[in-house]
Amino acid sequence: MKKAGFRFLDHTADVQAECWAPTLEEAFSQTALSLMNTISPNLTLISPSVNKEILIEAEDKESLLFDFLSEFLYIFDVEELIFNVISVGSIKKKNGKYILRANIKGEIFNKEKHEIGTEVKGITYSFMEIKENKISVKIKVVFDI
Repeated sequence: MKKAGFRFLDHTADVQAECWAPTLEEAFSQTALSLMNTISPNLTLISPSVNKEILIEAEDKESLLFDFLSEFLYIFDVEELIFNVISVGSIKKKNGKYILRANIKGEIFNKEKHEIGTEVKGITYSFMEIKENKISVKIKVVFDI
């Protein structure tokens, strides 16, 4: 298995992704890429011409992941942007809250250029799992379709 990546698992009604990386930040990045890959299966068709920064605060890691991924759906719905470069720079705990900072790059979704995948309605907490050990992080998440 690669040091960082994602794969899709069988799920009866929705899309379930399993993502892994050596660090929590990289695992969050892979999880966001799995979401983008669900929406548009060929991420190589995206030109990273629009740059955005994301700042998320949450009470725990699961809420942080939920809010982080939900932000991508919001940006896709409102600004019609899709991303293929997702770099979570840091996840830190400060004053009892987790704070995530990320830099993302992509472009406006164009049906003529980008592959149309599966419409994701939302992120779910069901089956959400973040497992960390000294050498890797594994995340499982379900996208409501």
